[in-house]
Amino acid sequence: MTTPIENFEQKLKRAYSAIQGVKIPDMPKEIIELDHEMSARYPNTQKMIQIISSNTILAGEVLKIANAPIMRAKIPISSIAQAVSTLGTQNLKNMVVAAALKNIWGSEKGMREIIDNSVDVAYCAGELAHLVQGVTADEAYVCALFHNGGAILLANKKPELYNEIFFQSHSLPLTSIEKEEVAFNSNHAIVGLLMAKKWHLSEHMIQAIYYHHIDKCSRIKDEKSRIMTGLIKVANGIVAETSIGAYIGAEMTEYYKDGIDTLMLDVSQIKEVRMALQSYSNGFAN
Repeated sequence: MTTPIENFEQKLKRAYSAIQGVKIPDMPKEIIELDHEMSARYPNTQKMIQIISSNTILAGEVLKIANAPIMRAKIPISSIAQAVSTLGTQNLKNMVVAAALKNIWGSEKGMREIIDNSVDVAYCAGELAHLVQGVTADEAYVCALFHNGGAILLANKKPELYNEIFFQSHSLPLTSIEKEEVAFNSNHAIVGLLMAKKWHLSEHMIQAIYYHHIDKCSRIKDEKSRIMTGLIKVANGIVAETSIGAYIGAEMTEYYKDGIDTLMLDVSQIKEVRMALQSYSNGFAN
């Protein structure tokens, strides 16, 4: 007797069950208000500036991201008003989402390894985005920052068990997903999708978060989602070999190479991003 193929809704149900008792962080009111204003028939940029500026901590983090080297700002950005006029509303919204998530993660206890890894991967993805077409640095940064959102939720459920699996994922990106399925009856990619949907990320980002542990990016039909997934895979490979010092075995090598082939990058470009990560200040990330 053959086992029936599981549909997507059943996977979502398993994901919800896996994190039962763990709250998915709410999207901050500033992002909800920003979304509402941006979707208005006649968006008011002054109102957008007021929404972001009303939260001084959030506004400060937004400016920090806007001035980060990966964003390639031509001049220093010193105010939210300047950020709106220089970056445009959509790019700025991506930075607001990234800033809000980093603020929420700042209050997480015992999740430092996962959070630090996500920030490093986001930094690399932003750098890599300058080497490809179709994805901006802010899109890549937000997507990669969120890609381990499900990992944090699973770690909140069973910290010791999940942290061990997460460490193994740096060298065994596919096997670790299988171990998550055994331990949680779900995995962090599908759990992360729940958070990405709740935070109204773009459909391309949602697909990349869901597929970032896929064996072959060529299986992803949507081109932009495929590029974003490739960015996450390459960024994870660079971080694993550079900042974490993980053993890069056959499984991670294949995962990493698939991302490189998808983005059509060469050795010198990878070296350039690796060097940028090595000189990257952790003080900025925190």
